[in-house]
Amino acid sequence: MKRRNMVQRWWDRRSSEGSLLSPPQWLLDLFGVSNTASGEIVTADSALMNSNVYTCASILGGDVGKLPIQVFKKRGGGIERDSSHPVSKLLGTRSNPYMSAYTFKELMQVHVTVWGNGYANIEWETSGSNNGKPKALWPLDPSKTDVHIDTLTGQIWYVTTLPNGEMRKLKHCDVLHFKGISKSGLKGITPISVIREELGVQQSQRKFLGSFYSNGTATRGILKIPNGTLDKPAKDKARDEWQKANSGLNNAHRIAILDAGMEYQNLGMPLNDAQFIETSKFGIMEVGKIYKVPGYKLGLTDVKFSNMENQSLEYVKSTLQPIFTNWEQECDYKLFTELERKIYYTKYNVSGELRGDSTSRAAYYKEMIAMGAYTINEVRELEERDNIGDMGDKHFVSLNYVSLDKMDQYQMLKAGISKDSPEGG
Repeated sequence: MKRRNMVQRWWDRRSSEGSLLSPPQWLLDLFGVSNTASGEIVTADSALMNSNVYTCASILGGDVGKLPIQVFKKRGGGIERDSSHPVSKLLGTRSNPYMSAYTFKELMQVHVTVWGNGYANIEWETSGSNNGKPKALWPLDPSKTDVHIDTLTGQIWYVTTLPNGEMRKLKHCDVLHFKGISKSGLKGITPISVIREELGVQQSQRKFLGSFYSNGTATRGILKIPNGTLDKPAKDKARDEWQKANSGLNNAHRIAILDAGMEYQNLGMPLNDAQFIETSKFGIMEVGKIYKVPGYKLGLTDVKFSNMENQSLEYVKSTLQPIFTNWEQECDYKLFTELERKIYYTKYNVSGELRGDSTSRAAYYKEMIAMGAYTINEVRELEERDNIGDMGDKHFVSLNYVSLDKMDQYQMLKAGISKDSPEGG
């Protein structure tokens, strides 16, 4: 009874702080809704409608979606690509009957970008030769999915609500979970919480612009009427008639005609276009900084072509590579059995992003063939060309290279001196 009374007093105190029409902040925070200093409410859903967040999510989602994840198999001392494994199909062709692999990967990364977590339920094959292997990957709504730890067993469970309203509890091994930066390692932090104030300012800025243009790009002002005073109905009528005649985009450039003696005085500070644009650019930079998206991808900097390749390489290494590693390690652990993990692994193919222009690629391929790292057929595969047969599988190496311990012998052979001759000692 005492405990119930304490709970009742707590609830009464909380309830007195607000109503459903004006809920208290603690209730808003409970449902992921937070006010900002600008007075705007910013949630993950509304943040995606912010053009800057949308652009970053589109860039990251598109780059993660377009690059192939390939399955490799260790065999003896070698490694070969395995395109027949079911995981290769799910990550490279079709993730489920309704989504291509591109759409699935893009969607997962958009979820990570905005909500900090991307979840997908793994459907397993229950019969046939692929029994026990993944059959399909089904995205889960990140706003309706959460991570729970069973305090008795220590096991991790995922609790989600399906589109039909059914609540489902899923095992840890049945859910692919791609996460952003985390405090616990179990669930990522939504980046929106970091830039909530900035997004609030941007929302207010957008509303201000809408109001600014709807009023004919005119700021606040007063009408001075000489000789006497007006009663309230007369004031309201004068104000309404002035606003009707001079506000709105259609009236933005019309000439205002004032009655004799009337004078209009502007009270607001005119909008400084340059300063307003600089403020907008700052907002874009702040959002781009959170997601590590470089300015040239957001149209903020004028990048010369000669410097584009270096910045692109930096973007792949600093921004995309951590994301790819996150994907690879999660897929390796969740999509392969314990026995398969000793043989199979996934790898993002980023060679297309790193090859650069045709001149740079030609120089790179020449060096790789000269040192014996690539065969001609491997180069043609990278360029999506047919191979030239068995001769193209041979590795070449320059005869100008020799190991240090063979250097003396090599030099004597070039000079025609035998090791057993008197000149050779």
